[in-house]
Amino acid sequence: MANGAEHDLGVAEVLEAEAIGPPGQRRFRLRVIAGEQTASIWCEKTQVSALSEAVEQVLARHGPSGQGRRPASRPLEPFPDRPTHEFLAGQIALGYNEDADLITLFATDVEQGGMNPQPTVRVDLNRQVARLFTVQAEETVAGGRPTCPLCKQPLEGSEHLCPRTNGHAADALAEIGPPEF
Repeated sequence: MANGAEHDLGVAEVLEAEAIGPPGQRRFRLRVIAGEQTASIWCEKTQVSALSEAVEQVLARHGPSGQGRRPASRPLEPFPDRPTHEFLAGQIALGYNEDADLITLFATDVEQGGMNPQPTVRVDLNRQVARLFTVQAEETVAGGRPTCPLCKQPLEGSEHLCPRTNGHAADALAEIGPPEF
């Protein structure tokens, strides 16, 4: 087990989020390209969104002030039909190596389960790859159905009974305004 994971991919050239299928029925995966190795890590939309936010927080906390402009999004890189590693993520975690200035992504196969599962894949991200991922992941997540700004659940049609209003506001969306599309 290299560096705390079953498969240590080294430094990634690419980390991308991909959504497959129509809005409301999309499946999400993280696509990793690191040298000759590739990983297809299937996950939930909320995991992609949370990972993007966490990467941004790590970059902000450990980076120089004034990171400059956000990079422009770009099309997905070509990816093999049969990646080196493919699994459904149960847990996704981040680490930061201050000496190397790298973010480390750990993903654990949901089938490993148990009380203390060992990560299945470990991959390091430099700042450029990490920043490109956050931009691309945000666009991928936003490409589906709009979400309620209060409960973050998908909006279906004009009627939405938001659990965060707890029955006390007849039209909470009218109070806070429509969601951003």
